[in-house]
Amino acid sequence: MSTFTGFRCVQQKTLFGAMAALAAIAFAVPTGAWAQSSVKPVQIAVSAIGRPPIFSNTFADVAEAMGYFKAAGADVTFRWFQRGSDTAKAVVTGDVAVGFTASQPALNLIAGGADVVAIAGMPNQDWIIASDDPGVKSCQDLKGKTVAADGINNARTLYLGAVVATCGLQLSDLKPIDLANAPLVKAGIAGQIHAGVWHVDELAQVEFKTGKKWRQIAAPPAIKKGLHYAMLIASKKAIAENKEGLIRFLEGWIRSQKMMGSKAPADKLAFAKVAANASQIDLQVAQASIDGYQAIGYWVNNDGLDQSQVMSQLDELVKIGSIKADKKPGYDKIVDKSLYAEALKRVESKFGKLGQ
Repeated sequence: MSTFTGFRCVQQKTLFGAMAALAAIAFAVPTGAWAQSSVKPVQIAVSAIGRPPIFSNTFADVAEAMGYFKAAGADVTFRWFQRGSDTAKAVVTGDVAVGFTASQPALNLIAGGADVVAIAGMPNQDWIIASDDPGVKSCQDLKGKTVAADGINNARTLYLGAVVATCGLQLSDLKPIDLANAPLVKAGIAGQIHAGVWHVDELAQVEFKTGKKWRQIAAPPAIKKGLHYAMLIASKKAIAENKEGLIRFLEGWIRSQKMMGSKAPADKLAFAKVAANASQIDLQVAQASIDGYQAIGYWVNNDGLDQSQVMSQLDELVKIGSIKADKKPGYDKIVDKSLYAEALKRVESKFGKLGQ
C-alpha cells in the first residue's frame, strides 16, 4: 500500500544541497529568485506514479530540488502509486487534491460522471514499441508475440492496440502481459522479455545496461497527434476548498516544465542530476533520455490541453469501447483552464514570458 511521502528523506536532502550551487545558474532567472518564499505555505496533497519515477513525474523532484514549490508558497506532499488509474482514483476519493495520471483513465473517469476536471497536461506521447527479437522488424511481426504492456484499459496497452490496428492486427492477435515501470526495466535487462511498450528513459536504461540496441517499431504520425499523453486532474470539491493551493502547485509545475524543456547546458545538467538520483539511473542515461524527450517536445510551455488532441483521444476511447458514445463529454466538461491561467500570470509577473 502506498503511503504519503514528503520530499524530506536523507537521500534527497543530500541532493538538494548539491543542487543549490547549480540553482543559481539554472533556468536563467535573476539572482535571489530561489530564496524561500515569505508567503505562508498552503498544504496540498498530490498523487503520481513512482517510486522510482518515470520521467514525466520527475517534475516533482525538479520542483522540490529547485525550490519552485517553496517559492510559490506550496507545501506539497506526494502519494505514490504504480498505475495512472490509481493516481486518478485517489483524486475521486478525496485522498489527494490533484493527481498526475495518463489521459485515458482521466477521461474514463470524467465520462463516467466523476466530479473531476483536467487543470493541465502533457500532450505528447513518449511511448516506444520496441523489440530485441531479430524476427520482429515491423508491426505485423508482433503477431503471436508476447509484448509487455500494462493491463486492460491502461495507457501502454491502449497505445499498443492503437498502433497494431494500423497494420491490421488486434490485441487478441498478440500476447500482451501486464508488466510496466521498474519491473519492466528489470525484466528487459535480465532478458526475460523481448518486446514491450516503453518510456524513452526505460528503453535507454535497458540498452545502456545490456549494450544491446532494440529495434523500434514505427508508429504512424497520426497516432502521436491523435492521442493525448497525461493530465493533472483535480476534483471540483478540491478546487472550491483549496483553489489557492492548486494555483501555487501549478506555479511549481509551470516552472519545472520550463526548466526540463530548456536546452541551456546548465539547465540540462542540473535536470540530469536530479533525474538520475530520483530515478536511480546512471547520469549518462538521464542525459540521453533528456535529449530524446526534448526531441519530441515532451515538456511544453502551455497548459498542455490542446482541444483537438484531447477530443481525438476521447474519440479513440469511444472507438475501442472504453467509453460509450452517448457518455462522451464535451471539452468544457473535461477541462478547467482558469487555475493554470492564474498560475502562469503569477510566474510571468516574476520571471517574464515563457515563450513557446
